[in-house]
Amino acid sequence: MVRHIGGAMRGSGADQISVLVRAMVESKVSKNVLRLFYALGYKLDHELLRVGFAFHFQRGASITVTVSSVNKMLKLHATDEAVPVTPGIQLVEVTALASSENYTEVVALCHPSVNILHQLLHLSKPGTSTGVVSTAAAAAASLMSDAAGVTT
Repeated sequence: MVRHIGGAMRGSGADQISVLVRAMVESKVSKNVLRLFYALGYKLDHELLRVGFAFHFQRGASITVTVSSVNKMLKLHATDEAVPVTPGIQLVEVTALASSENYTEVVALCHPSVNILHQLLHLSKPGTSTGVVSTAAAAAASLMSDAAGVTT
């Protein structure tokens, strides 16, 4: 699958909302997608391996919470030799698909998940890992144990 995530929403509407909104297009591709990209003039600089967990919730909208780390593969397709890009730091994403018609409703449905995560994570800049949950497994375990008592 190829996923294109567009730039952040801009303008006066973007200033009035508490979330980042991006357009996303997903396309299923065959195993020769690299040949297509090469034919279009792209070149492969590096491969990244994303390792982690994805939790899917259905609460009026399909909400996905992903806890993962990003690793760079030093040799082509060498997943066993991948090294972390930012050691000790995980990427935590809360995503939900929304249209312009149901956008406000979907944002409201995401807030309980965001509130749970806010208690577990401390935001920091790369290289300053104060208070960040140390592993994706620990973050996933915390998310599942805290989420069990929350109803929306």
